[in-house]
Amino acid sequence: MKKFALATATALTLAIGANAAFAQTSQAPMTLAAGEVTKAKESTSDTWITTKVKADLLTEKGIPGSDIKVETNKGVVTLSSDVEISESQKATAVAITKKIKGVKAVSADSLHAGGAYKADNVDKTKTAAAGAKETTSDTWITTKVKADLVTEKGIPGTDIKVETNKGVVSLSSTAAVTDAQKTTAVNIAKKIKGVKAVSADGLKAE
Repeated sequence: MKKFALATATALTLAIGANAAFAQTSQAPMTLAAGEVTKAKESTSDTWITTKVKADLLTEKGIPGSDIKVETNKGVVTLSSDVEISESQKATAVAITKKIKGVKAVSADSLHAGGAYKADNVDKTKTAAAGAKETTSDTWITTKVKADLVTEKGIPGTDIKVETNKGVVSLSSTAAVTDAQKTTAVNIAKKIKGVKAVSADGLKAE
């Protein structure tokens, strides 16, 4: 009887130990996987894609980036415009968008394409003048700063709000950031062409 009781106790001890070991080995990978999924999701979120596409369109010479509206839904990017653009400009915009990480498809049906002759000749001087203005406009600066913040590792770029008024960039956040992250964000904004000053008073420090 004693042998049976001893054998039973030994079996229970082994079973409990095995279950505990299984729980430890299974729990850690699940936590790690969840972290990796969250990280991957953040890097290719619709907001990130939209910001990145808009920034790349604005910085691309030869296309009216500021006139192209960008919307993203589950990785599908829709490009639209109220002004006419040439077929080559349309093709360039689509090609730029397709290169962005996380983009599953691109719809450019709402890009109003005009004749190549009109775009290449009549609108050429307008495009050049607009291009010089676009590179330092408040809208361009805001989009460029936001894109650079989102793509910078180590800072919560998606949580930082960017506003620009006559070249003065204001950074703010609802989430707390460290002093190092605040400094990095300010330095990134200062490097953008057309930025006259950067205010980071709205960034909440930890």
